[in-house]
Amino acid sequence: MLALIAADEMRPALEVTQECAVLLERGNLQQDIVLLRSQWEGLEKEMQNGTIAWDSLLQGRNRIKHALLELLHELPEQLPVTRDVSGRARALAPKPGVEEGRFKRQVFKFMLLSKCWIIYWIWLHKSTGGFSSGEATATMSLLLPAFTAYTTVMLSDLIKNRNKPLIPEVFLPRVSSTLYWATWLVMGIYVFAIHSLIGEKAAGLLADNPKANYDSLTAWLGIVESAFGIYVWQIIAAVFKRSD
Repeated sequence: MLALIAADEMRPALEVTQECAVLLERGNLQQDIVLLRSQWEGLEKEMQNGTIAWDSLLQGRNRIKHALLELLHELPEQLPVTRDVSGRARALAPKPGVEEGRFKRQVFKFMLLSKCWIIYWIWLHKSTGGFSSGEATATMSLLLPAFTAYTTVMLSDLIKNRNKPLIPEVFLPRVSSTLYWATWLVMGIYVFAIHSLIGEKAAGLLADNPKANYDSLTAWLGIVESAFGIYVWQIIAAVFKRSD
């Protein structure tokens, strides 16, 4: 816990402390933690909106850290445990869902590999005559900004969190199974649709003549970005841009 506070990882520190207070059934401590979390969230919102001066923000953060350190004296050195119906202690089980850090790494690798594959797919069709040099370059210029925006946000988050203190597995933030599978469904359809459109254009199946064929490709790519790109961005923004 002290390592989290020292690393300025206040959100997970507050979450872990609140979880411990709940398990220990200490009502007063729970109320104090809820109040501190509310104050922290308020400071974060003010910082994001630009409505608080830097010195006031720093003072508020330090005040909350000091209050949390005082509350930690009320917690035992050992992690709390739950008890079964017979009253015997047993270890805490992780919350349901997928561990957030692992989920982030999986999504980042998938988007990076997808980006490389799409580039290869376009140049493969260029080498076989399905795309002219100009069409290949223009298509990549349409697709790469979105892919780059996604991977940049993810890479920035992974770099920022590269030295995070270790948190016991039971307290690690987790992604719900619903969000996990929805993410793979949306991203899978998104990449498959782009892959299929490129192949259809190369085969000359989107229109009767080459110019109309490429115009149809650009139109369909715009539709795919509008239909699925926004959902991909919502998922990435929600998971990778959480404020700590």
